[in-house]
Amino acid sequence: MGRFSHILFASDYDRTLTDQRSRIPQANLDAILEFEREGGAFTMATGRSVPMYSDCHARIPTNAPLVLYNGAAFYEYETDTLTPLAWLPDGKALLSDMAARFPKLWAEVQGIDYHYVLGDCPMRMAFYRNNRCPAKQVPMEALPAQFLKCAFYGDFFDDTVRQFFEAEPEELRYLNEAFDYLRSTYGDVLAVDRAALRIIDVQARSVSKGAAVRALAKQLGRTLVVCAGDAPNDLSMLDTADLAFVPNDCAPSLLGRGYHVVRSCNEGAIAGAVAELERMFG
Repeated sequence: MGRFSHILFASDYDRTLTDQRSRIPQANLDAILEFEREGGAFTMATGRSVPMYSDCHARIPTNAPLVLYNGAAFYEYETDTLTPLAWLPDGKALLSDMAARFPKLWAEVQGIDYHYVLGDCPMRMAFYRNNRCPAKQVPMEALPAQFLKCAFYGDFFDDTVRQFFEAEPEELRYLNEAFDYLRSTYGDVLAVDRAALRIIDVQARSVSKGAAVRALAKQLGRTLVVCAGDAPNDLSMLDTADLAFVPNDCAPSLLGRGYHVVRSCNEGAIAGAVAELERMFG
């Protein structure tokens, strides 16, 4: 029994585990391994899908089921086991409505094997190739009958994740208008979150990172939940955590909420969080 054998630590991926250039600081990987040697259970709780996370998995020493699709499913890569927690209701109707009202946004369905892309955008397909995410362009009628999550994006101007974290004022107003419309019109049945300034995530109202992490902790018999995140779509798990950590360069809206603030994501925010846990439980 190690000093962390009672803990489940769930971390967001982009700009929490990674730095701002989507690289994983070695200090984070070393800290995760040390945490696990002391009995800790470590997992990722991310808005990414199975296809979008697959290329990351081999580099990250997780030892618990993953929380993917913003909490809409658990996934175990070793056994290829997906456990859906809730499917998105009336997904095709939602996509049709958004296409009519906000035609400047790019929409996708995040499936189990592919991202299904609506609309023709070569730079967008280059983004998927660069991130080793299987994707295919399809018409609305060819989408899966049910899916866990969809997302709406601003324009694609390069093939990296970095493009989603900054927006020009005019585009940001358009994204904010779409975000407000989704919440006001569908908020009773859908959860609408921002993983970054230029991404709007949508999944079933009944799921969240926080609810999924709590359910996983119960399943694993862990009595203390630790979470780390940097963006508004992490709020549910940060608020439900017994101990919550944010990098000092997180979204401004996460500061001043009583979370533990650690070093920046570029400097190894997860290493900073594990160092705090070692101080608390040493």
